[in-house]
Amino acid sequence: MKDFVFNPIFNKDLVGTCKKDSKITYFLKVSKFLGFSKAFFVVHMDNKQEKAFEMKISFVDERYVNLNYTHQFKQFGHYWYHFEVQTDNGNFVLKRGDNLDCVQNSQNSDYLQLVTDKIQKIDENFHKGIIYHIFVDRFNRAGTIKCRENLNLINNWSKPVEKEYDKLNERVNKNCYGGNFLGIIQKLDYLKSLNVSTIYLSPIFEANSSHKYDVGDYSKIDGMFGDISTFKKLIEKANKLNINIIIDGVFNHTGSDSVYFNKLNTYKNLGAYQSKKSKYYSWYDFYEYPNSYSCWWGIKTLPQTKEDSTFPVFISGKDGIIEKYMKMGIAGFRLDVVDEISNKFLNDINRAVKKVNSKAIVVGEVWEDASTKISYGERKKYFLGSYLDSVTNYPMKNAILDFVKYGNVENFVNISNLILEQYPKNIQNNLMNILDTHDTVRAITFLGIDDYNNIDKNEKYVLSNEEKKKGKELLKIASLIQFTIMGIPTVFYGDEVGLEGMKDPYCRATYPWGKEDKELLDWYKTLGKLRDNEVFYDGDFKILYAQEGVLCYQRSKRKNKIIVVINRGCQDFDYTLDEKFTDFLTNIDKSGNLTLKPNKYIVLIK
Repeated sequence: MKDFVFNPIFNKDLVGTCKKDSKITYFLKVSKFLGFSKAFFVVHMDNKQEKAFEMKISFVDERYVNLNYTHQFKQFGHYWYHFEVQTDNGNFVLKRGDNLDCVQNSQNSDYLQLVTDKIQKIDENFHKGIIYHIFVDRFNRAGTIKCRENLNLINNWSKPVEKEYDKLNERVNKNCYGGNFLGIIQKLDYLKSLNVSTIYLSPIFEANSSHKYDVGDYSKIDGMFGDISTFKKLIEKANKLNINIIIDGVFNHTGSDSVYFNKLNTYKNLGAYQSKKSKYYSWYDFYEYPNSYSCWWGIKTLPQTKEDSTFPVFISGKDGIIEKYMKMGIAGFRLDVVDEISNKFLNDINRAVKKVNSKAIVVGEVWEDASTKISYGERKKYFLGSYLDSVTNYPMKNAILDFVKYGNVENFVNISNLILEQYPKNIQNNLMNILDTHDTVRAITFLGIDDYNNIDKNEKYVLSNEEKKKGKELLKIASLIQFTIMGIPTVFYGDEVGLEGMKDPYCRATYPWGKEDKELLDWYKTLGKLRDNEVFYDGDFKILYAQEGVLCYQRSKRKNKIIVVINRGCQDFDYTLDEKFTDFLTNIDKSGNLTLKPNKYIVLIK
């Protein structure tokens, strides 16, 4: 028996965030054997004094004193709360534990209550399919490719990627395979067959690398990908298939080899590295001019931009970079390293995007819990309206892979509850649900290797046939979860056909056209069809069972209901249906008692 019982998912009358002026009642249980005296609900906003309100006793049962308090949230912003209990056995401070249960004297943070009063609506088309992440240089190549002078064009599409170094043994990314916009246009029907509703492109700005995160010129599209007319043609043809295009916005740093910094004298104009008289000099923070300067994570090829300069206006001001690309017809931006962008600049970026298209999406790259994020001494306002519509769901990525590989249901439950409680409903619906990205090991590789941690130093590791078979079967389970939880499944190009690879750059191999795993591809197409059910657009999510390697959850909207059951345990799992369902994968009706064997799964539709 616990001395205290409170979990925000079960012990208050509203799950999740609320609107300004909302009232929420909190229910706390305190063991009556402690000699209860008083209990207080304690709440505060950032940098404001705590206020304590005495809770009322509702009733006393055989084990607990049951208390409640109703609080009205009158201001817009982040709220934090906890409980303080006075008893004959001492006074207790109850705060948030890892699974959101209240814990005595926890060193973790208090609970977070976000209040949102300005929810932005995005294009519903984002919800109705999947997002497909294309690393442009590696997806598909078509037409004639004109290579930039300081890059290397690899003509053999199937050649394995390699780590590259310059004469000073510095890491570079000069090898390009020629993937381009025409190549994507050529494969639009293929993407539609996967039920892709949004294509997310890695950076397309001119840059002297394969990845383009070292921007050379924001105003130009990289010539190796195509020109503006070809890009507009891609947008137009995709839109005719009801597919949106969003692009990567790299607004925290530029390349050192850029119009603005010009460290290598590539460009004709005067860059900040060349002269303090450059109109771009104020964009950068030099310690000892010119060779010592602030750069992203210490990478000298990525000098960091300053927000107390004209740079933010150049990006988000009138006739700025964002407006330029939005007017081409894109449907939004995914913002690189958004936690290094200030609230003010992020708000300006959001405003610039919505000015052109009020239903465009703004996604932020966040690797942690985005609701509690503090970066550079500033609490982020991601979910308070006019900032972000979505974030990259790395916490859930890790929870899914942990469950599928090791059968750990606890972390999945904890992350799910955290999202349900601390992420506004509209953010939940828009979450970019990933299993891997251009920065991480491919999911099939991670799942296929028994002891990944002891092998990850072997960067070029290739799965054996047995490991590939195992990875594929586990990837089916992982992708099933990815496609059926709250949010939008985001498939990294090639995952659907078994593309493997360790961390960057090996996760960025070319798409294996003609060598696809057809069985896995059919699986992803089946999942794409499943996504057409409206419960996945904005339906409710509820965990029904999570123990001993078994996970069972429900999605529902109005009379529609879907139950997903996955057994990653060691024993058969027996369960009973109190209604008649249809097995989505076999189209066979199911009712009454069912048994699911280990490593099996079922999708039940009512």
